Amino acid sequence: MLFFILFFIFMALSTIYYSTTLSTGEFSNLFLSISTFLFAIFTGFFISRQGQRYSSIRNQIATFDGMMSTFYRNFVYFGKAIQTKAKNIIENHYKIILKNQAWDYHFNHKSDTIIKLNELLLEAGRKKDDGSGLSVSFLREAARMVRDLQIIRKKMILLHQEDVPKFQWVLLIFLAIILLISVSMIPSQAQFMGSILKGAFGTCVVLILVLLRRFDDLNFFESTIGENSAQDILDIIKGKK
Repeated sequence: MLFFILFFIFMALSTIYYSTTLSTGEFSNLFLSISTFLFAIFTGFFISRQGQRYSSIRNQIATFDGMMSTFYRNFVYFGKAIQTKAKNIIENHYKIILKNQAWDYHFNHKSDTIIKLNELLLEAGRKKDDGSGLSVSFLREAARMVRDLQIIRKKMILLHQEDVPKFQWVLLIFLAIILLISVSMIPSQAQFMGSILKGAFGTCVVLILVLLRRFDDLNFFESTIGENSAQDILDIIKGKK
């Protein structure tokens, strides 16, 4: 869908530039240089910042899901009944993500997954150790992981809220409009190649804003960083991996 929209914008701009030119004059080159410089500086900074935010969220998801997988595997030390309860808690957590197709569902809605895992740890702690010391060791490690899961969740909530402020969006859109107007003032009437280049340039300006918006909404590679990871955990629980 995005490809067809951009292609339509490209064809529309190229046609307009070929049929008419707003104005001519050296002053248009000055506006073009200034607006291009400012647009490049601001969009470069925001895309870089959102890219770092995106990478941080991806790493936090990998850590969170890795700990959940460890929880399920290590609950085997307390018997089949306890591990089945852990399986149900974790499975329900990830099924909700896949059902809603939203990797950030549990960070935007109330979630009791960590609370239930903590309660299950308390239940497991009441069981007698098998004598090997593995159960006690896992309880200590699991208590630390519950704490770390809660910390990761708080970090994810904060990272999720670090979007581009509305005022900065207004600034970027304003600069983009100035840039498009400045490009439009470059003579290209009845010039096929000049119109094509101007249309491509204008389309790239729009594409940059679209990419920044996708980074800002955290859906640039949503299935890659969230849904695939959730499915991987479910496959582990089902014994497929």
